[in-house]
Amino acid sequence: MRGLLCLLILSCFTVTQGQAAARTGNDSPEVPEILGEGTVSMPDRHEFCSTMSRDRQTIYIGIEHGQWQSVVSYEWTGSEWKGPREIIGTPELTAHDPYLSFDEERLYFTTAVNGNAELAFLERDGDGWGEPVMLKAPVNSEGNEYYTSFTRRGDLVFASDRAGSFDLYIARWDGDAFRAAEPFPDGINTPGYEADPFIDPDGRYLIFSSVRKGGRGRGDLYISHATPEGEWSAPEALGNAFNTSDHQLCPMMSADGASFLFTSRGDIYHVEASTMLKGASSGKRE
Repeated sequence: MRGLLCLLILSCFTVTQGQAAARTGNDSPEVPEILGEGTVSMPDRHEFCSTMSRDRQTIYIGIEHGQWQSVVSYEWTGSEWKGPREIIGTPELTAHDPYLSFDEERLYFTTAVNGNAELAFLERDGDGWGEPVMLKAPVNSEGNEYYTSFTRRGDLVFASDRAGSFDLYIARWDGDAFRAAEPFPDGINTPGYEADPFIDPDGRYLIFSSVRKGGRGRGDLYISHATPEGEWSAPEALGNAFNTSDHQLCPMMSADGASFLFTSRGDIYHVEASTMLKGASSGKRE
């Protein structure tokens, strides 16, 4: 399970000298900082993967509990994050990798079924959430599936080891059902490890975590841009403000496109989206 792999993250995420050590507001800074230090991100707890509502008043995060994971939420009060509110996750039904749909009526997550990681969702029910619904084939397979993000037209991007190693896939929505999942092309997928894909709702770019030749640590964040020819550009590592010798994972944009979220050393970091896009230009191409 990927949740267990997250326990192996050992190094610390460094910030530039003079940078504020934490930020408790829901407005993102110009350089990456821990989000909600002491509340959303706690020093004695491992948080990973987050998704934020369009008004940035609610954040959903995954929490590691050793052999299982859960999803909780926090509400922004105007001066601090309040919570946590338990959403889903028990030793019998683990849950992580939350992703809030565009209309905010569904909360997607990763769970475990018969020892495999599979994708599921909750439907909003009044002020709460309904029962878990599992996605069917061709999304879930006999392999492991992790992490979801969607384009506006409904195409689903996720990670899977159905072909042997973890690669990125897209299942296109035809209006009634998902078509067979297709792997992303070579260059994005490598013989190494690719996971945690976030696709821009308009399909302009793809951000993901990867362990590959030339990387700085146990996992780095890369961005690839869609080309006019309908292909994908060579992945470009995000700059040093993002990628360190630690494990970077779980890239996610807030629903309003203003804040970029990611995880490093068990904490949630956030930064202005424009900083992230500029940071790609200071990285290196594969």
